[in-house]
Amino acid sequence: MSGTWSSTSFFSFGPDDSFISKNFEGLRYRNLPASLYDLIIGGSVLDVYWASLGLVADSWILSFKDASGKSNLGWGAAIPRRLQNVLAKLTPSLHFRSFLGPDGSFIAWDPTLIRWANLPPSLEDSIQAWLTPSGWKAGPPRMVSWGEQDAFFALSEYGDVVYRLGPRGQEDGEWPIWKETIEEWRGEAGFLWSELAYISLDPTTPDQFIAIRNDGTWAGSIDATNEDALSAFAQNFFHLTKARTHPKSNPHPQTSSFHNGLPTLPDAPPDPATQALYEKWATDTASLLASALVATHSSPSPGPKRAPKKLQIRNPSSASTPTNGAIPSSANSVPTGKLLTGFPYLPPAVTTCRMPTCTLVKTDAEGLRACKHDVERLLRASGLYSYEWLRQERIRWHPDRFGRLCEVGWREEGRRLAEEMFKAVDILIGEVRGM
Repeated sequence: MSGTWSSTSFFSFGPDDSFISKNFEGLRYRNLPASLYDLIIGGSVLDVYWASLGLVADSWILSFKDASGKSNLGWGAAIPRRLQNVLAKLTPSLHFRSFLGPDGSFIAWDPTLIRWANLPPSLEDSIQAWLTPSGWKAGPPRMVSWGEQDAFFALSEYGDVVYRLGPRGQEDGEWPIWKETIEEWRGEAGFLWSELAYISLDPTTPDQFIAIRNDGTWAGSIDATNEDALSAFAQNFFHLTKARTHPKSNPHPQTSSFHNGLPTLPDAPPDPATQALYEKWATDTASLLASALVATHSSPSPGPKRAPKKLQIRNPSSASTPTNGAIPSSANSVPTGKLLTGFPYLPPAVTTCRMPTCTLVKTDAEGLRACKHDVERLLRASGLYSYEWLRQERIRWHPDRFGRLCEVGWREEGRRLAEEMFKAVDILIGEVRGM
């Protein structure tokens, strides 16, 4: 296959760390079933419109443009027999969409039909409610995806949405990162699910997914093996991201001139002393939060796969190591977990604001011990200070999210301090937005 031309982007998770994806970078894949790989490289596929991987080796669907320039469909012998019969009678189209789920479940649709089998009961009830004898009441599906243990998401063309966060009756269940992301976005003021551009859950492994919003914000969870692939997919979802060069006199990573249409701040590089304080604080904070996250996910009999690693977009330059200013969302080096019993206060050397109102606030020994000016000074030292970067930093301090990482006896105090930090960052976001 020499290249891809259609604009549809997708990412399909498969077994044994396999995947297939397409965006403005082109087509990418890893560990594909032999039959699918042979089809793609055999010369008969000029363009890929859509692909779905199932739970077993020869379970896959490919919608593509063939060598004659016509739309075509291919599939593996292990997909459900009922689905094979549907595909055999279907007129191929670039508008075809499908998803292969656990336990022989599937959904397939195009503008002329929709077929499904063995969906999670709540998901099936919802889709059935969208479809009436007189036609689509809520519109046909725009996105449908599900995994194990009652985790799913579906969005109709008219904006109706239904989702589940995993097993009920458990605080975090087996999909804690998925649950956290959905709850954070749901609680964000002004956010509508119709602003979601793409979502896909992993049908093979709990708590692996990718979700992308129209404003460029994304979140995902995946094993470290495919971390780069998932990150590149999200960053190149809307357009091809080019590497940004920086002046030699400034070795610190900077954001692009514009992100989501909002300007970044043209600051001088942070002074080395403040940057060193930030880097130590950022690394220590990331380690504490990662350790607490491990503790919340710990199990007496862990499976053979390690817990997925959460990825959250900041900007194209922030995927570097913590010493370049990025705060990692998790740390691979944390062997055991420990819930939080204390707060990662800002270094005293940066809490130097002397405005009267700020000084009064900081006298409260049980408070944050820092004002928004102190927080701004520290975060600017990252070299990444921008609207989108601050939005993602704010997520870290969401009181509900932070509270789940705290020991029960310290949870209320932890939530209160995190809320103060959350509000400080929120003020900074508003100031950047207003520029």
